[in-house]
Amino acid sequence: MQANQYLGIKKLVTSQISVHGSKFYGFLFPAQAPEDFSDALKFYKSTYADSTHVCSACVLRPDRSYQRFNDDGEPGNSAGRPILNEILSARITNVVCVVIRYYGGKKLGISGLIRAYGLAAKSCINSSDIISITEKNTIICSTEIENQYQLYNFMNNHKDISYVLNNDGLFILSVPKSKHQQIIDNLLKMDILVYE
Repeated sequence: MQANQYLGIKKLVTSQISVHGSKFYGFLFPAQAPEDFSDALKFYKSTYADSTHVCSACVLRPDRSYQRFNDDGEPGNSAGRPILNEILSARITNVVCVVIRYYGGKKLGISGLIRAYGLAAKSCINSSDIISITEKNTIICSTEIENQYQLYNFMNNHKDISYVLNNDGLFILSVPKSKHQQIIDNLLKMDILVYE
């Protein structure tokens, strides 16, 4: 995999397992910022207010440097840590995994909890479509109307560039991070005004 690529998922995936009467519901979904993790916890805790525990983990950033987990009252490292470990084992990032537990009347012990929470997370991961995602940077540029054809031709020849034209006539380009400077240099050679 290239340096500016990472593994992630496109959409929410769910799972459900039952262990000795306890039900575990897993939710794995894409995220971009730490706020996505805290917002998810608030949402799932309020939506599943009748559950016994709402445990979770997240991994963010292409280098997977942002890692958090929450045991939500389960014994330390018996819930959030196994969820986190499954995410790390799959080598995915920019994801949050939440596992809801409804107690079934039988204690599972630490090892049972580790297996159950890990299995709920792993079931989500196994059901997801793991994709390679290219890190992108944004370049804002503009040019005179009579020269726009050059910019359109350039973008047409570089399929890894996407763009939108805003109401002010500015082109907002989304470019692979690894080609950011090269693309700026090419735009400047075509007398395209680049805003940094």
